[in-house]
Amino acid sequence: MKRLFYLFFVLVLFGLLSGCATMSKKECANANWHTIGYSDGAKGVHHQYLEKRRKSCGKHEIIPDDAAYHAGWGQGIRSYCTSDNGYRAGKDGKAYPNICPQDVETNFLSGWKQGIRQFCTPENGLQQGLSGYQYRGVCPVGMEATFHDYYRLGHDVREARDDHRSAERAVEKAEKALASEKDAHKHRELLYQLERLQHEEERGEATLISLEACMSHDGFDAGYRDGEAGHSDRAREIGNVCRSYGIRVDRVGYREGWYQGVDHYCTYNSGLYVGQTNQHYSGVCSGRGHRQFWRGYEDGRHLYQKGRYEGHPKPEKQRAVQHLHRNTDDKHEEEHH
Repeated sequence: MKRLFYLFFVLVLFGLLSGCATMSKKECANANWHTIGYSDGAKGVHHQYLEKRRKSCGKHEIIPDDAAYHAGWGQGIRSYCTSDNGYRAGKDGKAYPNICPQDVETNFLSGWKQGIRQFCTPENGLQQGLSGYQYRGVCPVGMEATFHDYYRLGHDVREARDDHRSAERAVEKAEKALASEKDAHKHRELLYQLERLQHEEERGEATLISLEACMSHDGFDAGYRDGEAGHSDRAREIGNVCRSYGIRVDRVGYREGWYQGVDHYCTYNSGLYVGQTNQHYSGVCSGRGHRQFWRGYEDGRHLYQKGRYEGHPKPEKQRAVQHLHRNTDDKHEEEHH
């Protein structure tokens, strides 16, 4: 553990020393180095921060008073190394800086240990990943694995959302270009391009649905979104994805949502849109829904084969109605392992 603390101390110190110096010639000439040292120490800044100031003032041929700075810093750091400041640093997910003198280190460290446990929750791990922050590896051994799993999930959801938004924008751009293109040869090329982009967007949507199901633990919503998008039942597949993050998702709820989503997917307009862009039909519809969808799909395929694109829009998504029949013995509160 001490080796881990030392590693993070070096990283923090490197960040401090690599910043830009900002002291002007006047500030360097009039500097009270004892006061500056005290201020740095009271903020929890390492005393080697003086090297930044030395470099800045050296440009003006002014040398800091090392003794005065260190004397001030020694006083300031004692005002910083309290249990409250340690707790705040830990709760913010900051690495233990290892800069407190031995006579006050115990106070700061005890607060930091309490704060870091407040930080190292699955919820914070998820939010850290979603926000794009770099994982710092500061959590205690008993909490680190779970925190890291949720951090990875948040990171992967963030990337999947970005990729899916990009894919959607590419599809919209291709559809607009195709709708206005009059040249037959260019029209056919654009139609092939749209077909490829649609497949990419569909794959990205499936990935995002899986990851967001793990994030929300909501099997019903994932099933509904899959069904409404015309995806086959992926309860097992999504379950395997979530298990890689140590999370379980309710398969029963997924299938309830999937059937409802499929009902909204199996319409003439959906079939027409899928057919005109030569998308894959997974055969999820049945009964009257299958007849409606297939009639639209055949009309859309006829347009595609003739190299035509009528610009029929993708059907708007509808609101899911959460199922009410839940098994009280299985509350579907996905447990983290």
